[in-house]
Amino acid sequence: MINKIITSRFFSGISFYSFLPFYSIYLINYKNMIESNVAIILFIFLFISRACSLFTHYIIDYIGYKLTLILSYLMASVSILSIYVINSFSFLLLASAIIGAGFSIANVCTSLFIAENNNHSERVKNFSLLNVAVNISSAIGGVIGEWFYHGFYSGIIMLPAAVMLASSLYSCTLQNIKQSKVNSKNEEKALSTFAEWIVFVCYSSMSFFMIGLILRNLAFHFEVNNNETIRYVSVSSLFALNAAIIIFLQIKSTSLLSAQRTDLQIFIYKLSLLVVSVLLLIFNFQSALSMYLLIVLFTLSELIWSPYNNSLSIDKCPFKNKKLSLSICIFFWGLAESLGAYMGIIANSYQLHFLIPFCSFLILIFLFCIEGLLTKRKRNENDYISGV
Repeated sequence: MINKIITSRFFSGISFYSFLPFYSIYLINYKNMIESNVAIILFIFLFISRACSLFTHYIIDYIGYKLTLILSYLMASVSILSIYVINSFSFLLLASAIIGAGFSIANVCTSLFIAENNNHSERVKNFSLLNVAVNISSAIGGVIGEWFYHGFYSGIIMLPAAVMLASSLYSCTLQNIKQSKVNSKNEEKALSTFAEWIVFVCYSSMSFFMIGLILRNLAFHFEVNNNETIRYVSVSSLFALNAAIIIFLQIKSTSLLSAQRTDLQIFIYKLSLLVVSVLLLIFNFQSALSMYLLIVLFTLSELIWSPYNNSLSIDKCPFKNKKLSLSICIFFWGLAESLGAYMGIIANSYQLHFLIPFCSFLILIFLFCIEGLLTKRKRNENDYISGV
């Protein structure tokens, strides 16, 4: 069952990455929209594509994984196709919200099914496999999307709609179950306090903010900053490099990291977040070498935090229902990603390359210090109780 769900996620990933990176350029060049309206549409799209995580588990409880995937993929397919004939800003905003909802419900459905695994190491392993599948689809989708962008604008709409329809049809082959047998095992005593969980949600969201800032606007940044002196660089080549690193190194890096001490794992995880936050302090988008290094360093960090963010959201859950923590985290991650995508379009060069990454770095340091104080206080309280 889990392999089929990951496969359906692979198909939807092709649709997502052939559509989203070029969506803003499509709206500007083909729908003649101004950048401020495009930024709003992209914000709403990404926000809704995460916000629906808050109630996706209720949908699954009611109709099951199979029907949830079928309907969400079908909803996204029809809405993507409608963009071809829509020109009104209001209707484009509505269509984008529905597309985001379709992607959100389907993707969260996949993550929640993996979260049913009660063992941390198994969750990390399966989330790593999911990350590999998503990045293979991102490479394929990016190449196809760029080919359509340069040769056939309508393909940016037609292909994603067709792939989502295929995903819906493929989901019909899934077993018709509502809830995993191991779900009851998730009803355990909370291991973290609510304050510790809040701090985790805040610092894990920073990586998604940077995703929105960089990767979700990669085609936009490339077109705005590109000049004819840059050779051997294209949006698809950058996505392919990102995907190739994850495909070949994700499983190995996860296995290597899992073999280390827990405190070392957490240190490396937090270090990867700090690296992501300062990337734009170093690089610019007018150098081929700089753009490739940007993607390489970003991807090496993603190898670490991508599976760990998902699994730690379960481990640090302050609620009895572990999946509720992941659903809420996905919502806030989406909010951060949406904000990053919005700011990536409207920010000037100084804000993008200095102010935003510098502030992000300081925020992370502050949050890590707060978490350290909370952990130390809890340890002292436990020592006192055990001493009594």
